[in-house]
Amino acid sequence: MEEAPSSSSNLAFSLGMGARKTALELALRNGEETVAKTTVANDSGGHDELLRWLLGQGCGPEETRVCMEASGDFEKAIAQRLYEEDYRVSVVNPRRIKGYASSQLQRTKTDAADASLIARFGQREEPRPWEPASASESRLQELTRARQALQKEKTRTLWSSG
Repeated sequence: MEEAPSSSSNLAFSLGMGARKTALELALRNGEETVAKTTVANDSGGHDELLRWLLGQGCGPEETRVCMEASGDFEKAIAQRLYEEDYRVSVVNPRRIKGYASSQLQRTKTDAADASLIARFGQREEPRPWEPASASESRLQELTRARQALQKEKTRTLWSSG
């Protein structure tokens, strides 16, 4: 029986990504080594540049896993774009990455080092693929955030008036 194209055995490349408000720090691994690094803007032009860069490295969706930390929503647009381009994307809780860094005895804390570590994590740990939230899930998240903001404001108002 033939494996599905997204199975880990067909994923030769692992792209680790650190998403910040203005930039995406990228590290590409092939096997046990980091083979390329770059930084692109975290906007639609930078996202286009990232896709061109990946294809220039020979990293199409069929052979590339993308792993990134959840980082205050800075990762959402690029995760969505890569998902739409059929890349296998994983958005991972930063605590998992931090725990992995500790287990690897990595103490260097730079954006470039983080991207390489995230690429290695994605390659070795094979985190589950990310899928965008459905419309109803997105609405529920919005309502939950609004409720939390109202509760916080109520608490602040009670403390400041008492």
